[in-house]
Amino acid sequence: MIRGEGKILFIGHGTRLQDGMHMWHRFVDDVAERAGLCEEDVARAFVEIAQPDVTEALVQLAETGVRRVHMVPLLLFSAGHMRVDLPEAVARAEERVGRLQLTWSQPFGDEPAFIDVAVDRARELVPHMPEGAGVVLVGRGNRDEDAQRAFAGVAANVASRIGAPLVHGYLAGTGRSLEGALEELWRMGCRHIAVVPYLWFPGLLTEGLPERVNRWRGERRISLRVAAPLGRDPRLVALVAERARQGVAHGLGAGSSA
Repeated sequence: MIRGEGKILFIGHGTRLQDGMHMWHRFVDDVAERAGLCEEDVARAFVEIAQPDVTEALVQLAETGVRRVHMVPLLLFSAGHMRVDLPEAVARAEERVGRLQLTWSQPFGDEPAFIDVAVDRARELVPHMPEGAGVVLVGRGNRDEDAQRAFAGVAANVASRIGAPLVHGYLAGTGRSLEGALEELWRMGCRHIAVVPYLWFPGLLTEGLPERVNRWRGERRISLRVAAPLGRDPRLVALVAERARQGVAHGLGAGSSA
């Protein structure tokens, strides 16, 4: 439980897919329970699509007297949302309520827990496919070179552990596309491919994956299987809970502005 007037604000991307929103909220519930947080300690907000957005959440907290907030973005890698959208959302809030005392959790994405879950997602499919299967590790995508390098490192780590050819790609942004990654495995001779989304929660992108993969397949004689997103895995819950506890111990102690 947090002492004094402070909150932890968990920030999601937001989606129109109700199953994705439900899983996100359940994940935050899991984290709060594991971190020993009460419902009163926790606030929630979204970068886009869902409400409240980050600006409104901070304004609402400030209007109830809460100006010390530890921000925990449940986003993968430090790209546009982390570098641009969230700071802009904070600036809009501070224009309305004045200076806030904010601390931030470090971006998630390349920790061993995430890599372990991605490896498991691949291993759930590849052993049940014929010999010579390959894997596409697909991320949401962005235009940030640092984030793309971090994801390439994750892909190399996963590849070293699954015993199958692996190519990474993106659903959007710059860099190799999903279709480009599939094409590369096809040229390598893989006629059985497992697509592993390196996405935290279900959304319209994950829902559209099978159709997008099948469009690429066309008339090719190839078998394709799509894994589930990373989701509410207990290892990810434990990781985020530890970050939340650190926020309580340090970020909500003195407080510093974003």
